[in-house]
Amino acid sequence: MNLLRRYQRYAVVVMRIFRWDLQLHFFWGFILTLLGVYWAPLYASGIIVTIVKEGLDLWSKKLWSWDDVWLGIIGSFLALGYLYTQDVFMVSL
Repeated sequence: MNLLRRYQRYAVVVMRIFRWDLQLHFFWGFILTLLGVYWAPLYASGIIVTIVKEGLDLWSKKLWSWDDVWLGIIGSFLALGYLYTQDVFMVSL
């Protein structure tokens, strides 16, 4: 088996575990939190947007998805951890 086929097989396994919508929630939480470097209130935006979006889903579709919430929160916390390790965390403690 060559390298390309192995990577394709790994991609199929990853896509079965982490669907597109879960990846989207993770990256929205991650990227919105990274924007906190430019304006401090945006540090909380990843979590806030995740909760608001799920609230709107509950209102419109009568469905609350905990997978979406957890992936959005994990993305936000990973972004905060990344910013903290890079010494660009703007809020003074």
